[in-house]
This record gives sequence, C-alpha cells and structure tokens, in this order.
Amino acid sequence: MRKNFILTLIAVVMLLGACVEQHNRVVLEKFVPITTTDQCAVKVGGDKYYTRGEIDLAFTDRYLLPFQITNYMSSSKVSDVGSADAPISSGETNSYYIKWVEVKYEFYSDANLDGNLWGGKRIEVHGVVATPEGGQNAGAVDIFSEEQAKDLLKHVNDIDWVAYPLIINMKVVGEITDGTEIETNSLNFNIVPSFGESIQMGSTYREPEGGFPVIDNKPAICAQFDAIMSMCAFNEPIVNGCFVGQDSAMTNCYGGDTEWQKYIATSRCNLDPAVSDCYYNGYGAYSVVEVVYNKYKKSPTDKGYYWCCPGTEPEEPKDCTKTATEE
Repeated sequence: MRKNFILTLIAVVMLLGACVEQHNRVVLEKFVPITTTDQCAVKVGGDKYYTRGEIDLAFTDRYLLPFQITNYMSSSKVSDVGSADAPISSGETNSYYIKWVEVKYEFYSDANLDGNLWGGKRIEVHGVVATPEGGQNAGAVDIFSEEQAKDLLKHVNDIDWVAYPLIINMKVVGEITDGTEIETNSLNFNIVPSFGESIQMGSTYREPEGGFPVIDNKPAICAQFDAIMSMCAFNEPIVNGCFVGQDSAMTNCYGGDTEWQKYIATSRCNLDPAVSDCYYNGYGAYSVVEVVYNKYKKSPTDKGYYWCCPGTEPEEPKDCTKTATEE
C-alpha cells in the first residue's frame, strides 16, 4: 500500500510539474510601440518596448495598447516515423490561440475615480496565433470603455497623473489546439491622462477683440492674412505618432472627426449655448482645438478669439498687395 501511495504521489508531482512548465511557457513579453517607421502597424520583434503611455482626453476616448507574446512550448509535430511502408505524421497541437486579455486597473485614491467602472474586464482578441518553438505574435486592445474615459475626463485635473499614473495590469488568456487553456504572466503599464496637451504649435491664429483692423487703407482681411501667415504652421494633421491623442502624437485642427470629439466640443463649449454650440459638422478636431484654446489656454484677460488655421497656406488677397497710396 505504501509503495502504491509513493508511486501515485510521484505521478501527481510529475503531472503538476508538467502543467506548471506548460503554463509558464507562453509569455507576455512586453508592450510594443506603434510607430510611423512601421507604417503604424502592430509588429513583433526588435528591442523597443515601453511601460508608459499618454492619452489626451480632449481628442480621444481610446487607448490602443499593443502587446507581444512568445510561445516557448516544444512542437508536438511528428513526421515520417513508423515503417518505411507506413510513415506516420501528426499535426501541431501546441500552437497558441489568444482568446482574450484580462485587464485590471489601479489608481491613486485621490484620483476619485468611480470604483464601479474600474473593477477590471475581459477584452476579446481575434486572429492572434503564436506557433511553438519561440513563435511570436502581437496584438492590440482598446483598454478603455467610453464610460471609463468620461470618468477619467471628470478627474483629469484631480491629481498629478505623471507622479501617480493609472496602472493597467494585463495578462493574456488563450488555448492550444487541443483546447487546453493557458494564461500568461501579467505585466503593468502606466497611463498618464491629460486634456488638450497634444495640440501642435501653430494650429491657431488670434483675432483681436473687436475684429481685425483696417491698416493703411487695406481691408481687415489683410490683417487677418498677416496673422495667419505669422502664427500658422500648416503641418500634417498628425505628427510624431500614429493615433490622435495617443502617446507622442501631436495633432492640429484636421485630426479627424469622431463622436468623442463632438462630445468634447459640445459639452465644453466656450460660447453661450443660447447663441451657438462649438461643433462644426464634420470637423470634430477643428472644434476641439478652438474650444481648448478659447476656454482653457488663453489668459482670462484676453478678449480675442483663437481661430483654427487653414489646412494649407492661403494665397494673399489681391487687395492686400496694394500700397497705401494706390487707389
């Protein structure tokens, strides 16, 4: 009886050891950047990784977090065994198929976020497979819901988010070909929210209180043209990044039109709602830039108005080329 007990115990220990080894051999390795050098695609490999990101809630409620996994399991594939007349081959059963990622959130208590929205969640992932023997693959998940983004927006100024970032704890859950479920390790990622910090320099020009003046008998449009040419940069809609409002990307008035941008422009309008709202139909980012500058960025004593720059450099109006003495 004792001998049988010992043999059974050894078998159980070996089985548990095999399970632990198998479960530890699919690894969530790192969070990988999405860059313009890779044509904004999620790619594996390379030495780059990152542990912190930024979301500008003036422009987006989405943060796309890309990750890389590696499948270190041995291949189960067997080929050409058996007799010469009857070779035997088997398919691969140790390919790893991601089913979802599990995300948990941690934040500094003084952030005052709604705990009911930040208890963690499961996010489905489709089409990401890692083959055995060191096969790698990458995926990406949107880690915020609209409700979470709105809650974060309410408290974006509550604390120093750079010192106390929102912590994202993530692990991957998937299965191998035979249906065995395998979880990876967990990794932490830090998110720093802000509002209106990713607007490009040179996105707006200022109209003084009372409108543009007539100078040297030239119409007011000439002073407006001079302001545009001196203050506007005419950059691409997004520079230094791939996504509006994410990480190092800077945007101007032409960085898209989304429901979130419409929500920001209408809910935080700097104008009297009885007169007008601040959303230009079809130009969400344009609307947001003007709201941010005129409600949050200019001095309280500044009675001028900051307008979005044209998308391209305009031609000088004909009347502005005349000298002061010309009729």
